[in-house]
Amino acid sequence: MKIDRNTALLFTGIFAFLVMGYFFLHHPKAEPIGERYNNVLFNSSIDLSNGSEVLIREAYFPPNWKAPRHYHNGNLFIYVIEGEFEVDMEGVGLKLYKAGDALQMIPGSTMDARNPSATKPLKVSIFQLGKPNAPFVVPVEQ
Repeated sequence: MKIDRNTALLFTGIFAFLVMGYFFLHHPKAEPIGERYNNVLFNSSIDLSNGSEVLIREAYFPPNWKAPRHYHNGNLFIYVIEGEFEVDMEGVGLKLYKAGDALQMIPGSTMDARNPSATKPLKVSIFQLGKPNAPFVVPVEQ
């Protein structure tokens, strides 16, 4: 797959925005953080041939939250800001993601997702790439 220059610049800008947002959320004062670093949190290829749009979301889920079984229409790249995120996704299985972890949700893959904590909220940053105006979550009949 070949990515044109404008798309590469868009993704670079979005990644920089997410990293800066994380830094400011976790370092509200201007204090030194030690050695400089640039840490790749997640790496995956995506198909850009379908006229996709990009959305960046921040989501908060209270303790014991559970989504109904569902799938997403587009690629979701999720970064866990705080708390724990438990996902049981078709083809991947049950995984627990903690603050600092990143994951990808594949379009059309059914899943269950929840905040497993009875006391702590879950906060995530979501980078969504998909068809314009498509529903974010599509419930699945059980």
